[in-house]
This record gives sequence, structure tokens and C-alpha cells, in this order.
Amino acid sequence: MRDMNYSYDRPMERSVPGTLVGQVMGLLAFSMLFTAGGAVVGRMLGPGGMLISIVGSIGCLIALWFLKTKPVVNLGLFYAFSVFEGMALGLIIDSYVARGLGSVVINAATTTAGLTLALGAYAWTTKRDLSGMGGYLMAGLLAVILAGLVGIFIQSTMFHFIVSAATAMLFSGYVMYDIQRLKYAEGGSGDAILMAVSIYLSVFNLFLAILRIFGFLSSSDE
Repeated sequence: MRDMNYSYDRPMERSVPGTLVGQVMGLLAFSMLFTAGGAVVGRMLGPGGMLISIVGSIGCLIALWFLKTKPVVNLGLFYAFSVFEGMALGLIIDSYVARGLGSVVINAATTTAGLTLALGAYAWTTKRDLSGMGGYLMAGLLAVILAGLVGIFIQSTMFHFIVSAATAMLFSGYVMYDIQRLKYAEGGSGDAILMAVSIYLSVFNLFLAILRIFGFLSSSDE
């Protein structure tokens, strides 16, 4: 569900209307509030909330794929998606806090924010065409998913650390790819929502990967 359809011309050919950029950034800003609310709900529900989060997130993405052009409905689905993702995030953060790794969460969040800003700034200002990264990123995504499935049966800290590092690199690439795609994209509110979903997922998964890396490093220091 990563590569949803929107127009993307080569960087030197066209520039995006400022309204689309504003729409996407506005959507992302409000999605953080819904994510925070979802985190509270997830903590209240406990472990059972994780299944609800997964099913709800996938359901919202599938619905958005078919209803992206339906005003109000697509917006509601996007914010519902943010709530479901927040539920998972709340449970994940709780698991780290319960192990006394609250500082790791803060460090991961700070690092993710700084890295996202740096990568976004590069993607927005560079004259290099990053559109060719799409195929490589998709291949990397499939490889990371496969490695994650293999990791279920491999109890190796080093293996999981390597997968986390690869995931962080992958979604760092996706952040740059998505930001430049936003710069040169065109479309209406439906396209803005799909673009917001892609950027949201890139940053969300980048944070989770960095959180796991910091968690591994903190554990090795004990």
C-alpha cells in the first residue's frame, strides 16, 4: 500500500502548486493529534488493542484506495487510520517505558524528527532527480518484510539489529522520495490525502526502526 497513485513529473519539468503542499502538511499536522489520541486509547485497551490497530489500519488503507475521491469520507478514513496507528504506537512505547527505557523513546523521537527535517530539506532543495529510487525502495521494502518474517523464527539480536538498521535506511530513502514527489506532484484533495498517508508511514516506520536500534544499543550497554 506504499506506492499509491498520484501524478509525479520529473523534477526539472514542473513545480507543484503551493496549495497541495499546504494541504498535505496540514493533514500531517492534524494527524499527529489523532495519533496521540489513538496512543491513549491503545494504552487503555492493552495488548488486545494491537490486533484492533492492525486490522483497523489495513482496513482504512484499503478503503482509502477506493474512496480517495470522496470528500469528507476520505478525510475521515485518514484520521481514523491515524488513530489506529496511534493505538499501536502507544502500546509499543508502553513496552519500552515498562522496561525502564523511557529515555530511549525520547532519544528516538528526537533523532527521527531531526533526521526527517534534514532528509526533507535535502529532497526539497536538491537538483537530483530522486524518482528513480522508487523501484529500489519497493524491492527493499519487500526484502525487509521477508526478513521480518524470517526473524520470527530466528532468535538472534544481531540479526534483528541488522534488519532494523536496514529498515531505517529504507525509510530514510522513502522520506526523501516522498518529499520530492510532493514538491512536483499535482492533484486534488484525494491526492493530498494519499500523499499524506505515504509521508506518515515513512516517518512512522523510520521512528520504529530507530527506536528498535536504540533499544538494542541500550540493552547491550547494561
